Amino acid sequence: MKDIAFIYRDPLFGITILIAIIAIVALADYSRNRNRSKKRSQSLINLAKSYEYSGLNDGVMEFLSLANNPIPTLMFLAQTYAKSGDNEQAIKIYLSMLEKTPESKDKIPILEALGATYFNAGFLQRAKNIFIEILKSYPRNSNALSYLMRTYESMGEYKKALEVLDCLDEVEFGSSDKDHFGDKNSQYLTSLEISENKVILDSKNYLYLMMLINDNFLSLAQKQYQIDLLFAKAPSLQKMILSYMKTYNLPMFWNYIIRLDCVDNFVDLLWSFSKDDIPMNILKDSQQVLDVYRAKGYVDDKKQCEIFELELLRLSHYNTHLKAGIDFEYRCHSCKSIFPFDSYRCPSCSELGMMDLILKPRKMKNNEIS
Repeated sequence: MKDIAFIYRDPLFGITILIAIIAIVALADYSRNRNRSKKRSQSLINLAKSYEYSGLNDGVMEFLSLANNPIPTLMFLAQTYAKSGDNEQAIKIYLSMLEKTPESKDKIPILEALGATYFNAGFLQRAKNIFIEILKSYPRNSNALSYLMRTYESMGEYKKALEVLDCLDEVEFGSSDKDHFGDKNSQYLTSLEISENKVILDSKNYLYLMMLINDNFLSLAQKQYQIDLLFAKAPSLQKMILSYMKTYNLPMFWNYIIRLDCVDNFVDLLWSFSKDDIPMNILKDSQQVLDVYRAKGYVDDKKQCEIFELELLRLSHYNTHLKAGIDFEYRCHSCKSIFPFDSYRCPSCSELGMMDLILKPRKMKNNEIS
């Protein structure tokens, strides 16, 4: 008994016990991490299997079995199919690669490409599931965060898109707006904080606006203050705001119009009004706006229009043999692609921003209405 008491009081006994406790904790932590890693890997496998196509390309499967390093070649092949519009074939190749890729970390680039293909093909729910699954294992994956944000945006879930954008801002620049949402009366921004990156800031402003105008629980009067802030501080959003006001608050639309320094990019919004709907008394000092209605023949004061295409239309009213109209096209400021419709996010390069308006005068047929 004395020997036991002596051993208990021996400092070496205490050190031995401490080492044993540390070893047990380390072993338990290792087992937990290994089990968690297995679960993540199995989760990725299950996700891939849930989207499996029947009748996968036999040639792809054979190539995967025989080649030493088939992944780069098949990734290039799948990307080529996706760029050419054959998303179904690209998805089959990605799923085949996932089936034959044992390591979890090697699956991530394939899953990213698969998620992007689903997104571009319009399978938004599948794309969302894939990007969320990637982020469970690699929460700082900025590419997955960016695609998840755009997926939520496309699904109309703007609040979730903003939350993901905050995470992306934190990952890439170490800064994030901490108080986007408060109580119901102040859940939208009250001041626009400056981000370290203009692209992030522009994206936040855009998503704020989309969330604001799609909130059915707020009245137009409640939204007005926040819209005023955005109109002043985010010029690239002015056309979206004007389009919204043109539909829901016409007096405010004209109030915004007369505050503009340049209306070159807003001619299409002004063009569709009939003569009786235009408040000429408000616009009497807005010469650029009046140029649009000189071109339409609503104002006949013999003044020249500053924009060449509008001046051509104005002069056509004095020629009885020529009846002219105008078409509108929209050019992305980033990739310079041209589209017949307006969009704040470019359908080609996905960049955000107001598109450049292109005016295209044309000769009208006798029975055509301008």
